[in-house]
Amino acid sequence: MLAGGGHAHLGVLKSWIARPPHGIETSLITSERYLIYSGMVPAWITDPAVDEDFRIDLISLADRAGIDCIIGSVVGMDANQREVVLDNGERLSFDLLSIATGGEIDTSTLADLGPRLLPVRPMPDLVRRWPLVRDTAIRTPGFRVAVVGGGAAGVELAHAISSTLAGSCAAPVMLVSDAEALLPGHSSRARRLAQERLAHAGVELVEGHASATPDGLLLDGGRRITAGCVVAATGTRVPRWLRSSGLQLDGQGFISVGPDLRSQSHPHVFAAGDIASWRDRRGGRTVARSGVHAVHMGPVLAENLRRTARDAGARLRVYRPRRRSLYLLSTGDGRAILSWGSVAMAGRWVQRLKNHIDRRFVREWARLGSGAKGMAWSN
Repeated sequence: MLAGGGHAHLGVLKSWIARPPHGIETSLITSERYLIYSGMVPAWITDPAVDEDFRIDLISLADRAGIDCIIGSVVGMDANQREVVLDNGERLSFDLLSIATGGEIDTSTLADLGPRLLPVRPMPDLVRRWPLVRDTAIRTPGFRVAVVGGGAAGVELAHAISSTLAGSCAAPVMLVSDAEALLPGHSSRARRLAQERLAHAGVELVEGHASATPDGLLLDGGRRITAGCVVAATGTRVPRWLRSSGLQLDGQGFISVGPDLRSQSHPHVFAAGDIASWRDRRGGRTVARSGVHAVHMGPVLAENLRRTARDAGARLRVYRPRRRSLYLLSTGDGRAILSWGSVAMAGRWVQRLKNHIDRRFVREWARLGSGAKGMAWSN
């Protein structure tokens, strides 16, 4: 059973289509038919004409893979009893489970904003709600959009929203980031480039920890910010149902797995993507949660599920994360920032590179779902 339609499970679907696992009945539980490719959402905000281009049809992929697709959300599980619970109350049994449901946006300090709050996850909700927020901002003088979170998502969204609202009645967009937390994990040069592009776009960068007030935000320094909409691009937290799952969790509540992506406590459970936590054998460091890792985990996860289904004691593959990952961050003005380890640069050519990579990624999954040729196999 595959719980969640995350990027890691795309690799399993691809592997199952290429080499159907004979004798294995597989189900995919996903809350939405379409997986929205988050890398293209800022481009869609900047230019809504790209609508439909960033969606990957999970049902079509599951059909081609011979997998039953169940539309629903996991709200509970019992690892010992090998059972998951769906939001409609249905209880499903499994012999082997893979979890890639992703985490949740931590809005604990922002929940009091009510309808003014727009979390970036679930991504389908963001995509459904954003057009109304945009239209309201354009026709409402002084309407401010504040983005909370200085990571890659927050930086890209602040640029995209600023580009969209430029010249309208809306107030300048604001990006609120914890002190020294702008683009954490990136080089100092990447952070400087981001600060320069934010200033050029007219986005006010404010340092501080934000909490909700009835009409906006209160920073820990005492400053109050009025906002018609607060986009939460804050850190990830685990789904509440994991606490009673019986699985071994790390100190933050994420599923503890080994480098083979198998649960440290239950060998019949695997986990990948944002919901999993493990240490890289080479450096002993906890591997950062990133969509880049989730995509690369897919082939390893698929092969390990295949081997375990045949033989519970089989030797499994190990996921070895790359020491450096390539990040391409759109700045909403036809340019983008390239960040790769200590290397950082910006320009229009970086945005062209990002467009090429993003569109090719989504296009290839569309081809695979339709049965067209041209998808490169790399299990």
